[in-house]
Amino acid sequence: MINILLADDNDTVRQGVRALLKDEPDFCILGEAGDGLETAGLVKQLHPDVLVVDLMMGDMNGIEVARQVCKSSPCTNVVIISMYGNEAYAFEALRVGAKAYVLKEAVPSELAHAIREVAAGRPYLSPPLSEESLKAYRRKLDSTQQSRV
Repeated sequence: MINILLADDNDTVRQGVRALLKDEPDFCILGEAGDGLETAGLVKQLHPDVLVVDLMMGDMNGIEVARQVCKSSPCTNVVIISMYGNEAYAFEALRVGAKAYVLKEAVPSELAHAIREVAAGRPYLSPPLSEESLKAYRRKLDSTQQSRV
C-alpha cells in the first residue's frame, strides 16, 4: 500500500485529485492540506510514502515545501503537480529533492503512474518534459552563469 498526502490550496483541485486516486487499489490517502505550513506539519505527523503537492500555493510554494520535506522526512517522495510545463520549474523541483513533476493537463492515469514510479524509487517527468530537456536547460543555465563571470 502506498500512503499518500495531498496538498493544494485549491479545494476543488484537491478534491479532484482525491477522486482520481481513491479507486486505485494500492493507494491510501492519509490526509489533505490546504497550505504549505499545514503540509509540512502533516508530513511530520503522518509520514506518508508520497506527498503530492501543487507547485503554486499561497503561503509556501511547492518547491519550498519539497525542500523542507526532503530534509525533514527523506523517506517521503515528493510529486509536484503543476500547470506550468516549464523546464525551469521542473529543474528547480528536482534540484530541491522532488522525485516527480507532473503537469495538471496530463491524462488522469499519469498521476497514478508517477506516484507508483516514485514509490518504487524511480523519478518521473510528464511529457513533454524529459531528462534531455532538463539537461539542456541545465547546460543553458550553466553557460549563462559562466558568461557573467
